[in-house]
Amino acid sequence: LEQFRNARTHFAFVVDEFGSVEGIVTLSDVTETIAGNLPNEVEEIDARHDIQKNADGSWTANGHMPLEDLVQYVPLPLDEKREYHTIAGLLMEYLQRIPKPGEEVQVGDYLLKTLQVESHRVQKVQIIPLR
Repeated sequence: LEQFRNARTHFAFVVDEFGSVEGIVTLSDVTETIAGNLPNEVEEIDARHDIQKNADGSWTANGHMPLEDLVQYVPLPLDEKREYHTIAGLLMEYLQRIPKPGEEVQVGDYLLKTLQVESHRVQKVQIIPLR
């Protein structure tokens, strides 16, 4: 930190014992290593759970978000004996295949709409309350 402060810079090159550049480290990298992940004031996304509340009352979440985390925000009815653990897994269980963007599944009082799929992985899902 002292070297960043003295050089008045926010990044530095990392070199090995031979002087070869191995990479770049930022002031943010160093600070997060010391203090943990820092919240980004611009984002309204909860970094711990990868979910965002939208202005229309719906939620946008990453497909890999664990259902145990999701139910802290959205009270979905979940089967205790389920063999899936993420939002993507829930969608695939209901559809019995990988969902396509725009496909919807109703779970309890919520509509789960697939927003983004990349390389056969559900990346983004919108969760819309029906009541």
